[in-house]
Amino acid sequence: MKEILKNSWWLFCFISLSCAVSKNSNKELANTKWSYDFGHDDVKSFFVFNDIENYKFYNAETGDTIIGTYFLKKDTVNFNQKYGVFDHEFPENSHHRAGSKKYTMIIKNKNQLGYIRLWDNDTKKWKENYFFTKE
Repeated sequence: MKEILKNSWWLFCFISLSCAVSKNSNKELANTKWSYDFGHDDVKSFFVFNDIENYKFYNAETGDTIIGTYFLKKDTVNFNQKYGVFDHEFPENSHHRAGSKKYTMIIKNKNQLGYIRLWDNDTKKWKENYFFTKE
């Protein structure tokens, strides 16, 4: 019985420490805004990292706002998109619903957030000029 309690205690400590470390890494993004300027009429899409786990993404092309959670590990941001604010206006199976999905982006040069597929590791540059800049 003592051995089970001892092992359970170590497991509890490990889980607690893991959770603390994961939330701590998110502090780097908490309370920041990252925007992409379309270059005309002050049209911008942007991510707002509200706190250490929640984000909003405003899509200037659709006018929708996406709500979700995130986790930062080194230079990689893992997004867990929950829903779009207009989802309730469309039928359940509509392609217009943002819905729930997971995706990943990377931070480069300390102030650029973009899709991994657009980063060229050989040249250390973005393949396209489509990334969000920290404000």
